[in-house]
Amino acid sequence: MSGYNGNTRDPGFPAGTPAAGAIPRVALRVPEDIKSDVLIDFTDSHVVDFEGLTLLLTAQRLAHSEDRQVWLMGLPDSAWAVLEAMGLDDLFIRVSAPKGQPN
Repeated sequence: MSGYNGNTRDPGFPAGTPAAGAIPRVALRVPEDIKSDVLIDFTDSHVVDFEGLTLLLTAQRLAHSEDRQVWLMGLPDSAWAVLEAMGLDDLFIRVSAPKGQPN
């Protein structure tokens, strides 16, 4: 993985950029004996679409297979409501955005 940003329009990822396109393509080598949880930060996000929810569920499934938790920081209330309605809210740990920033 090169870390190359293929978004030539705006390196700041404009609104509507799919979550998969906004994830940095950087691979880090982490020792096998270190098991860290996964934190996904939605602090500056206002909308999470179907593709974003699919990525959340994929991240949760991969993390669960390695005995890790997925923490969702600043997830918009509407996205959390969808997870609750689907009975999937207990798969994640929701935390508020830093400094009380609205989501």
